[in-house]
Amino acid sequence: MSRGERHSINEVIGEVTRALIPNITKNEIRQRTCEQFAASELYSFAWIGCYDPEKEEVIPSASAGIAENTLTGITLTEESPRAKLTKEAVRTRELTVGRYPVDDPPSEDRRDRAHKHDDRTCAVIPLVYEETLHGVLHLATDRSHGFDAVERESLAELGVTIAYAFENEASSANTDSTERKETEAEMTKVTVESEQERRLYETIISSTPDLVYAFDLDYRFIFANDALLEMWGQTFEESVGKTLRENGYEPWHAEMHEREIDQVVETKEPVRGEVAFQHAERGHRIYDYIFAPVLNEEGEVEAVAGTTRDVTERKEAEEALQESEERFRALVTASSDVVYRMSPDWTEMHHLEGKEFIADTRESTEDWLDRYIHPDDQERVMEAIDEAIRTKSIFELEHQVEQVDGSLGWTFSRAVPMLDEDGDIVEWVGMASDITERKEYERKLEQTNAQLRRSNAELKRFAHAASHDLQEPLRMVSSYLQLLENRYGDTLDADAKEFIEFAVDGADRMREMVDALLEYSRIHTNEKDFEPIDCETVLEEAMENLQMAIAESDATITSDELPTVSGDERQLIQLFQNLLDNAITYAGDGPPTVHVSAERRDGEWLFSVRDDGIGIDPAETDDIFEVFNRLHTPDEYEGTGIGLAICKRIVTTHDGRIWVESDPGEGTTFFFTIPDSIAEGTAQKEW
Repeated sequence: MSRGERHSINEVIGEVTRALIPNITKNEIRQRTCEQFAASELYSFAWIGCYDPEKEEVIPSASAGIAENTLTGITLTEESPRAKLTKEAVRTRELTVGRYPVDDPPSEDRRDRAHKHDDRTCAVIPLVYEETLHGVLHLATDRSHGFDAVERESLAELGVTIAYAFENEASSANTDSTERKETEAEMTKVTVESEQERRLYETIISSTPDLVYAFDLDYRFIFANDALLEMWGQTFEESVGKTLRENGYEPWHAEMHEREIDQVVETKEPVRGEVAFQHAERGHRIYDYIFAPVLNEEGEVEAVAGTTRDVTERKEAEEALQESEERFRALVTASSDVVYRMSPDWTEMHHLEGKEFIADTRESTEDWLDRYIHPDDQERVMEAIDEAIRTKSIFELEHQVEQVDGSLGWTFSRAVPMLDEDGDIVEWVGMASDITERKEYERKLEQTNAQLRRSNAELKRFAHAASHDLQEPLRMVSSYLQLLENRYGDTLDADAKEFIEFAVDGADRMREMVDALLEYSRIHTNEKDFEPIDCETVLEEAMENLQMAIAESDATITSDELPTVSGDERQLIQLFQNLLDNAITYAGDGPPTVHVSAERRDGEWLFSVRDDGIGIDPAETDDIFEVFNRLHTPDEYEGTGIGLAICKRIVTTHDGRIWVESDPGEGTTFFFTIPDSIAEGTAQKEW
């Protein structure tokens, strides 16, 4: 609601309050109330009905606006929106707000008018005083925002005032009949009307929380109601007859009101303003006030009447709202995301900043679903919206949208419900990110992964076929060379025998390399195939496979207690076996000593295999995990140059890392990591 609309509402409520003063019957009170509301541009119609608890029915007694005097009664047991709203107001004795479908009005005239004016929102105000329900007041408005919290509070207070006017009229009507007859016989009709008007006037101004007062033309107070006296912290006798300054107003404040009083006297028109003033008990407050002329029979101003309303909470709410809107606007400006606002039930999009991704919406629109959301996703979007509304929770969804250029895009949308003090949703504020690039990346990534899967499968088939095709010629070469040596060995000289020996050795090494390549190509895994593996058992299996090499080299292998990890048992055995074999091979002159340990660090297990062998030049440690990368010739140390490459491939498939630390002559330590599975303690043991 804009600031101008708030002031208009206060004016309407003020007019309604003043209209209650001269009324002498309940019917006149009802009719004048409806007419004042309908005369404003804020409400399309007003209707008051009397409540009959026995029949559970609200009977129309006054109306103004749409189809005057044609509105039917409301039976609270029926299922129409009007009946449900009215029943809730009667039951709770509290103001109730809801929507009226344009097809609900019972009369053709009213239905046509409702279609024309789009009466969207209705408020039902119970007229209650001291727990007595005197009826209900229906108000309808076509403002898109309906009735906000400040307006509801003001209307609820007015409902009490109207009910009090009914109560006062009833009390006056129920006085002793004999006394009334005597009074009526002695007094003229004008006197009776004047007395009733006076009582009603005094009742209203004494019960209202607004400040009500009057000045004479010398700026002296000639009347002040209880609310004003409370603000001053003074009695009636202490205040009336005194000027503004004498009642504690600061000079600037008194001078301002004196000028306004002079203006009212000169123009005979009301003056409105807003001012801050110190309340005796509540401290600094902000007030909205109106000075109006009081005319005598000749039409001259004889006094100036005023009403003042405490609007501190409203102003604070407006300032908070303004700050919130400024922050929201700053967020919209700074963000690269789409920002939008939706009605409580998502039937209407109030605003959208498209950020050149989707088309902007500056005015409220109800066709946003067809306008922005791809048909394939509309049902899914509405299901997510319905669930968010039902649970009053955050709406989140990825869906397709139509972009500014008409092409199809993807967005991630997230909207938060804004709740009022009663916990009801008043609006949704959302942001949507352009994800046409992430989705495209995911699509290309999936294509790449599919290609890689096909390529890996082809490589495996190739490796298997190539190794098989190479093995056969190598075996044939080796076999025929051995056959040549066996059959013609006695006739061959020393050089020929040496040549045959070189050829056989080369064929054997070639066959070993093919076997290693085949083993390297087979190292692949899927985490779904992983299972808990006891590394104690893995080390024992690796040592069993190297039993002959350990015995021949007189090697000593020790270890701490090793953990259980998630992995592929066969590959982990080969990993330990290759690292132990490497330590035994490059032990140097003395018997090799190897120690295996593990410690838990940052969610993973760090394993180490430490030896006291010949060591490695630090400048060469980064290259030793590459295929066929050997630091020594086959004549110096046997090997295929693939063992450490296999170790790296195994560790990588287990989401780990492997590296080496070494210095020539100081031994070597290989480190590798495997994600944590089951934490276990450590202890020293030896074979």
